[in-house]
Amino acid sequence: MLVLGAAWYLNVHWKGLLDKELRKYVAESSDSLYTLAYGKINLNLLTGNLAIHNVALIPDSGVYARMVQEQRAPQVLYHASASRLQITRMKLWRYFLGKQVDAGAFILSDPEITITEDRRSVDTGRQRSFYEAINKNIASFDVDRISLQQTRLRYTRIAEDSSKQMTRLDNLDVEVRGLEIDSLSQHDPTRFLYARNFDINLDKWDYRLPDSLYWLHVSKISYHAIERSLDIGEIRLDPRYDRAAFDKRIKFQQDRYDLAVRNIRLEGLPRMGLLQKKILADKMSINGGHFHAYRNRGVPMAPGDKYGQFPNQVLAKFEIPLRIDTLQVAGLAISYAERNPQNGEIGQVDFPRAGGTFLNITNIDSLVQRNGHCIADLHAILMQSGKLKARFDFKLGAKDGAFAVSGQLSDMDGREFNKATKALGMVEIRSARIKQLDFNLQGNERSAAGIVKMQYSNLRIAMLREEKDGNGSERKGLASLLANLMAIHNENPSPGQPMRVAKPRYTRHPQKSFFNLLWKTIFTGVKQTAGTDMLENFGNQQ
Repeated sequence: MLVLGAAWYLNVHWKGLLDKELRKYVAESSDSLYTLAYGKINLNLLTGNLAIHNVALIPDSGVYARMVQEQRAPQVLYHASASRLQITRMKLWRYFLGKQVDAGAFILSDPEITITEDRRSVDTGRQRSFYEAINKNIASFDVDRISLQQTRLRYTRIAEDSSKQMTRLDNLDVEVRGLEIDSLSQHDPTRFLYARNFDINLDKWDYRLPDSLYWLHVSKISYHAIERSLDIGEIRLDPRYDRAAFDKRIKFQQDRYDLAVRNIRLEGLPRMGLLQKKILADKMSINGGHFHAYRNRGVPMAPGDKYGQFPNQVLAKFEIPLRIDTLQVAGLAISYAERNPQNGEIGQVDFPRAGGTFLNITNIDSLVQRNGHCIADLHAILMQSGKLKARFDFKLGAKDGAFAVSGQLSDMDGREFNKATKALGMVEIRSARIKQLDFNLQGNERSAAGIVKMQYSNLRIAMLREEKDGNGSERKGLASLLANLMAIHNENPSPGQPMRVAKPRYTRHPQKSFFNLLWKTIFTGVKQTAGTDMLENFGNQQ
């Protein structure tokens, strides 16, 4: 009875003492900015288990306003709550005698966290670490595991111009292991936020883009601090409207994208990189997905130009510091479709199996000075049988978007291009064997030039005209005959002649894209190789 009575007395006494100290610690550690509120406390002295119900960490708006005036307000403000905080295997005697928190686990039920980052706030005071903030009341903090399951997170970022950007995450799981907060752990480089391991898992995240034309869906996100890795099951950009409805909603021409990339993994992430709003990775890989683009040329062109939008120019303007040493991509299906306003038909180019390796993707000035080249070695199947490979060299930091590209297309049946040429060029390729097409180009956002060499045989084409009733196209017999006899070379090299080598030069249309410049420059070389002086006149007449 004496033992039970002593246990009961200590249980009641220590619970009351704990009740008073918790609020006091939070207020003193935050300079009265935060208040800790909670309901009932259940304490089991024998097991060391403690339960705190309806717990909430609440910022005081009045105190924060005063801090703003005094220029000592933190830029990040938190509001957190949970229906229950369960603490297991806590060594209570260490806490009450030595102010040491030593427990098996902290488990939060139904947690909700609201984070507000206000970039307008200025804190001129000395920045304290979390240990420095609590060590007046807590000598050390040692917890084996902290678990937040099905967390609802709300994040608001207020920019210097008072504009707001809000992010909402539901069903977020956070698992922290080996948390130690003391004078030594705050300087331990092997820890992340004082923890040995830090895992974050999110089942899905959905976001409607501001233009209301797309949904962004991200699923199966897992971050592992100890491995310094991030895994994402899939990222999808889904258009909200089909092609016809999309065309009606846009005022000016733009591509309609349908994108999905799967099995994404980033390795070698600095543990503080994401918190510092940096994307830094030694290696990134993507395995599977698709990228389909569509454009209706019947929609009016937007005013202005597209200068400054080449890949290396966009990378330089990206607001977040970025470094990916190696990006490996495999298993992508790519297509580009375009509607011809003259006949209403859609032509399409397919790359059903594409992949490659990108090296030195960065916009960090010091890294660009060290290595000013982003290299991309790509490969794909073109249409059904063409074997395509290309090597891009983007000059990092180049104001004019300077680049170089070389590549080869081999062993292709030219009739496969009819999927594009019949609708967009009113030309049918009746036969053609492309043995090898080599290209080597240099250019910038204004123009491109280089060398194109195409070896082919048995080229025959048919000029098309649209049926008056709109039900497709028919061949122009006489025009086709003249084109095959007089306007094109049927093979290269011709019998008894050396290989014809083209040196195309093409000036970019200021409203067209980077890939349009590449295609137009290569096609100029193809026309110079396959066509006679009459080919241009034939095209103008048709």
